[in-house]
Amino acid sequence: MMNIRHHWNVAKRVMGDAWHHSVKLAGQFDQGIQVGRRLLAATAPIFDQLGASYKPIMDGLTAYDKGKSDVVGGYNNVQSHYNRIRRQVPELELG
Repeated sequence: MMNIRHHWNVAKRVMGDAWHHSVKLAGQFDQGIQVGRRLLAATAPIFDQLGASYKPIMDGLTAYDKGKSDVVGGYNNVQSHYNRIRRQVPELELG
């Protein structure tokens, strides 16, 4: 029984570390997108003066916003399931 508990704790730690790393990476990516969005807003008058179109970039940002919304919705769904399991099965010591 002790061996199973040890492996369970190792698996929890590895999954937790991966999850936290992924959340941090996603946050950094999102921060980069926000910087790009502000850069586009600052340079839009230059594009307008040159007659260049930045519509493809705007379409990409719109797609990113939709994808981000889907991911955040999925994250909230996973979090609610996790909290329910943690509450109903405290023996798993999920945190």
